[in-house]
Amino acid sequence: MATVTEILDRIEQGARPNDLESTVLEFKEEAPSIKETLSLLADAVVCMANSEGGTIVLGVSDKKSGAPAIVGVTGVDQFVVLKGVFDRTRPSLSVAVLAHRRQGRDVLELVVPKGATLYSNQNGTATRRVNDECRPFTPEEQRQVLAARGQHDWSALPAGNFRPDDLQMARLRSLLREAGQPDLADRDDRTILSDLRLIAADGSLTNAGLLLVGKESDLGLHMPQHEISYQYRPSQGSEATNRIRTRKPLLEAIDGLLSTISSRADVRPLNIAGGVQLRREDYPAEAVRELVVNALVHRDYELTGSVDVEHSPDVLVISNPGGLVHGVTPDNILSHPSTPRNRLLLETVTLLQVAERTGQGIDRAYRVLLRSGKKPPTFLDSGTSVSVRVVGGGGNASFMKFVRNGIDEAMASDIEVLLALDYLCNSRRITAAELAPIIQRSEDDARRVLTRMAEARLLAVTRRSATTASPAFELTDTSLTGLGSAVEYHRRTAPGGEDKVIDHLREYGYITNSTIRRLFDVEVFAARDILKDMTRRGVIEKADGPSRGPSVKYLPGPKFPNS
Repeated sequence: MATVTEILDRIEQGARPNDLESTVLEFKEEAPSIKETLSLLADAVVCMANSEGGTIVLGVSDKKSGAPAIVGVTGVDQFVVLKGVFDRTRPSLSVAVLAHRRQGRDVLELVVPKGATLYSNQNGTATRRVNDECRPFTPEEQRQVLAARGQHDWSALPAGNFRPDDLQMARLRSLLREAGQPDLADRDDRTILSDLRLIAADGSLTNAGLLLVGKESDLGLHMPQHEISYQYRPSQGSEATNRIRTRKPLLEAIDGLLSTISSRADVRPLNIAGGVQLRREDYPAEAVRELVVNALVHRDYELTGSVDVEHSPDVLVISNPGGLVHGVTPDNILSHPSTPRNRLLLETVTLLQVAERTGQGIDRAYRVLLRSGKKPPTFLDSGTSVSVRVVGGGGNASFMKFVRNGIDEAMASDIEVLLALDYLCNSRRITAAELAPIIQRSEDDARRVLTRMAEARLLAVTRRSATTASPAFELTDTSLTGLGSAVEYHRRTAPGGEDKVIDHLREYGYITNSTIRRLFDVEVFAARDILKDMTRRGVIEKADGPSRGPSVKYLPGPKFPNS
């Protein structure tokens, strides 16, 4: 954000303060009395502290524009404002108050920190800032914010005392051994639970502990909100042919749910260069594990409702109670810092490598799906629940081959690169401004991604935008050829693309798969796709002789251009 000095300069030059207000900036005028002014400021400070913090400028009218908007202050000074806000906030909050001299008047700048806790005014009213206005801050919203800030952890609260024979420790011990903790796995039950912090300060089992090792009957009695529902439908709109509803301990439930989904997996082999065979899965197991674990670990256990899995060949939808953790949205879920709702539960699951055996969260699910030639998952947050949707089908084989065998592994594992390539399979060009929301980063970050891809010769700047400040990028001919049928618009007449094939035919009279590979530096299957497409359009045709194999020759066809 610009400094207050720069902001005041803009106002003096004609800007309207109301247009400059944001989540972190607000303008205020003095009220008729000092008491009213201090109450007004305390309310505004509470509102900002309960959000992301920010700046309040006292002495500027947001109803005017230009120099007349700077009305100044006369009834209060820095000390009065500092003490007035401190006395009128609960708990008391100190803010920095700075003075600016403009138009012969004093303007006060209040620097509001992001609250270490949640605040209210002296009457007990709490608000929070959303965009450029203050809104009521309900107890439920406050609980969500405290959880996001690590100040409230339901999973670390006591669940009750349970006898050793009430617990299911075998799976926990097995996971500890697999996670490289054999010494701990061989200790007695209480030592294991204590070392994992699954025993609360009063000696009782925590909610996380009960979820992980409690018996199904105890979970049903003491934690009825823990429930998992699974339905399989032969098609998205048909009746369910298989239904499961369970309250098994979390570790057992995860394995059972993943096995159920895996038992209906549609897996097809895909051959690439070097005799390597890949698995094309409708729902890649690595991505499914991450999404299932995420739903069960991050759901809001202080709300009723089950984690629901709807499975069909068309789509897989996983829903869980509670919206995304405060501050996380579908538009920043890839880039937002980790904010676990159930911190102890997540830390335990991470230690046991329940998810890390295949990845490290949502970014892993994105990466696996994109590398499999599929679209990334889509999230929907209703405020009271969140769902993630994965489209079925085996994914695009050409895209999968290209990222697995056609580009450098570091680039092929980069989510931002994969998202850019996915976008360019449906759009001829992309700018940093267009890529930024896709990768959920700033425009500068997006520009660096595109530059890196251009340096790797995956992209090139378009001719028309080469001299502009924000150039557009397009796939290079090599990338376009390597992606083959994955590119929806399939730019067949790109300079240096199909023209290379036509020029070669004019010079030598025929072309083969191996020639295509040399011309475009692609593997055999991408070359085959190019020849197949040109044959289908009549540009070339097979010569007499072998119909399959490396010795097949292609000649100019009936639609071959004469000039």
